Amino acid sequence: MKKYFQAPWGFKDLIITGTSIAVLFLIAGYILHLLGTYDKIEASKYKFLYTAVLFLVQWIIAILPLIVLTKIKYGFEFGLFGFKKVGIWKVLKLVALAYLIYIGISFIVSTITIFSDVKIPGYQMQESILPFFGSSDVALISAGLVVVFVAPFLEEIFFRGFLLRTFVDKIGIFFGSIVSAGIFAIIHFQWASIIPIFILGLIINMLVIKSKSIVPAIAFHILNNGIVFAIQVLIEKEIISM
Repeated sequence: MKKYFQAPWGFKDLIITGTSIAVLFLIAGYILHLLGTYDKIEASKYKFLYTAVLFLVQWIIAILPLIVLTKIKYGFEFGLFGFKKVGIWKVLKLVALAYLIYIGISFIVSTITIFSDVKIPGYQMQESILPFFGSSDVALISAGLVVVFVAPFLEEIFFRGFLLRTFVDKIGIFFGSIVSAGIFAIIHFQWASIIPIFILGLIINMLVIKSKSIVPAIAFHILNNGIVFAIQVLIEKEIISM
C-alpha cells in the first residue's frame, strides 16, 4: 500500500510514539494531581481559560512525540502527515457526500430505535463539552475555538495523517480503517457514544482514502464539530430542548 499513502512510519514507530505519549500523559496527570490543578480550575473564575490551556497541552503531548520522531528519522515536512493539495470543489463535494452518509446512518439507527423502543448500548448522544468551560459568552467563544478549529486540525494529523496511513500501509485499507477508527473512538473516552464516534471515524477515513489527503478530513471534522457545538450551545441557552 506504499503507493497509496506513502506513509514513512512503521509499526515500530507507532509503538514508540504510543508508548511515549502514554508515559507523558501519566507524568502530566500525576503532576496536575499533585498541584491540585483540577480543583483550582473548578473554583476559578477563569475556568474557561485554564480548560482551553489543558486541552492544548493534551494535544501537544499527543503530537510532540510524533513530530520529534518524524523530524529525527525522516525530516519534517507537512506532506509526510498527509497534507496534499486538493481542489476546493472536490473538498466540498467529498465533505457534503460524507455528511449525507453520516446523517443517513444516524437517521436509520434513530428510526429503528424509536419504532422498536430499543436502546442500542454505546449509541447515545455525545456528552456536552460546555460544562468544562462554563456558560459565559467568553467561555463559549473559547470552547468554540478549541472544539471547532483546533481539535479537528490536530486530531486529523494524528489519527488520519499518522495512525490511518500507517495501518493502511501495513494491513490494508479495510482492516487499517477499522483499527484506526476503533482507536479514534476509544481515545475519546465517551463510552455511551462510542458507536457513532466509531462510524464517524470510518467516514473520515473514507475521505482520506478517497482523496489521499487529510485536507477534506479536516474540513469535514470542522463542519461536524461546528454543528454539534452549535446544538450544544442552543441547548445550553435553552433555545432548543432535547
